[in-house]
Amino acid sequence: MLIGLALLCWTGGAHAVDVVEIRWGFDGRVLRHRFNVLSLLVNNPRAEAFDGELVLHKLLGPGQRVDAAVVEDVFVAPFGERWVQFFPYVGGDWAGEEWELEIRPAKGRRGPVVTINPPRMGWPARVLIETSTTPVRRTLPIRRLPDVLFPPFVTATDGLQAVLLDAAPRWDEPRRQAFLDWLYLGGTVYVLHTADGSYPEFPAALGLLNTPLEELAYGAGRVIRVPRSRFELSTASLTKLFSALPKRFVVKTTGFGEQQTLEASAVDLEADTDPASRTFSADGADPWRASSFLTRLRGMTRPRHNWVVLHLLFWTYLALLFPGCYVLGRRWADYRLVYLAMLLAVAVFSLLFGYVGQRGYGESTKVHSVAIARFLPDGAVDVSQWSNAFVTQGGVYELRHSGTGALYSTCTLAEAVNGVIRNGAEARFEVDIPPFSSREFAHRVRVQAARPQFNVARCETDGDQLRALTIHVDERFPRNSEPVVVLYGHRFYALDRGNRELTLGAALGTATDYLRMRENLNFGSAFNPWFQPPDRPAIELFREMFTPLMARSLSVSHWSDAEVLRLPSHVVRLFYFDQLPRELAVSSLRTGKNEGWVLYVADLPAKAAPP
Repeated sequence: MLIGLALLCWTGGAHAVDVVEIRWGFDGRVLRHRFNVLSLLVNNPRAEAFDGELVLHKLLGPGQRVDAAVVEDVFVAPFGERWVQFFPYVGGDWAGEEWELEIRPAKGRRGPVVTINPPRMGWPARVLIETSTTPVRRTLPIRRLPDVLFPPFVTATDGLQAVLLDAAPRWDEPRRQAFLDWLYLGGTVYVLHTADGSYPEFPAALGLLNTPLEELAYGAGRVIRVPRSRFELSTASLTKLFSALPKRFVVKTTGFGEQQTLEASAVDLEADTDPASRTFSADGADPWRASSFLTRLRGMTRPRHNWVVLHLLFWTYLALLFPGCYVLGRRWADYRLVYLAMLLAVAVFSLLFGYVGQRGYGESTKVHSVAIARFLPDGAVDVSQWSNAFVTQGGVYELRHSGTGALYSTCTLAEAVNGVIRNGAEARFEVDIPPFSSREFAHRVRVQAARPQFNVARCETDGDQLRALTIHVDERFPRNSEPVVVLYGHRFYALDRGNRELTLGAALGTATDYLRMRENLNFGSAFNPWFQPPDRPAIELFREMFTPLMARSLSVSHWSDAEVLRLPSHVVRLFYFDQLPRELAVSSLRTGKNEGWVLYVADLPAKAAPP
């Protein structure tokens, strides 16, 4: 037996791979409460191919695994190496959040474990895209990202803000599409000179980067030409270049132990700086993190038990056990009859308690969801969605959604989940859910969905304020969508509904006033499930999430985020609420009906369309 065990261990080790490089995010840092990129360079130093699995585990403290495992099927040729990317959800609320990688030489078989250094928290990254054809310079005042590490899904680009390009990246079609989607949603691209002083030529799929204009608007994003090469970059020039991007704030500790929130320089990469705390700040916890939405959704499934019947059963059960069994024992000398009567009482009342308790949940399996859907130019939407699946029959459930680039997580910080997540192509979440219980989860996906068409018929601005706005909509715009809001620059405005048109209504104030006002009203009571009045209609609970979802879509989780929020002047951002369409529903036959609401976000041009 010892020989067999030794042979098994030797065989497993012979097919293992080595992790030679670990890269978090786009610049070595990640965002709290977001899906992030983890890139691993794995090497196979052996003459046999590796065809197995890499399994990523989240840990809370030494050896305590939490959340569901994330699995990637990996093949590495003999003596070969390749990059493998995971897209985990990082909470970042606890210093004890750690990660480890299990290397399984065969699917389903346990293998060696490698410790993954925990990530550092940061801002959305600003990086220079590096290709094998671009000249290498060891010291640059900006982080560099190899082009092969750009993710193939737009759903994994939340941690990226701006990129610099001085050569055409070597991207396949999924990465080119992810890049263009990221740009349309608000990314900024700076096109630099090549080493010979000319601008690079990009392939037709990236043709908009060949624009002769100094600045080109694409959706909410921008392409900016910079007449200098990477060798001419300096801290001062980058600070000026990035001045139009959202400001960054860091928390620094003074010599007296006090913390100060200060604006960071555009290229502040000091090791002792950290983004302004979104978790333990003067404003309290981040109100719009995933757990806030998931907790609200879980509260929508509330049992309505028949407490009169339950109490009657309870007291009857106690009476049968005592003095019932005692009286029976006094009348019948055979103790076996007493034990038999006791066992029968326990069995019968267990069934009765179970039946009455199950009736309290209506015996209905269903999913409640809320989502943010941002419009993309080809009829697709970029979705961030939170769901709570309540089931009446226990078992392993396979949760899937239509679309591409799906990423899943339970977003839990302390609960071990008996489940497996496979992201990307053929993404799914397989999880064991006990009977009459819930499983919360979040996911991101890019999906084709029916949506209304918008036409800006009139738009007048005065500096950073809207003076007039008329938007024509078609019959697919929801008739009862309330409220409808637009953001221009730093200010929110209500829109009034007409006959297939939306017109500018009342000013709602700056982002600081509007979002902070709603936060103060909602978080302490209405948005806190502990203070929810019982039996409130689900539609009320859904509608109260309109502004929190809006803040989440704008990445506002701290007062400093609202202070510096500025949309580019060429964009008017429209927000409206509608019921969850079938394209966004979970595609599982066992989870019942998927009910929910979606915050739709459309970036429209801040100018009237030509007649």
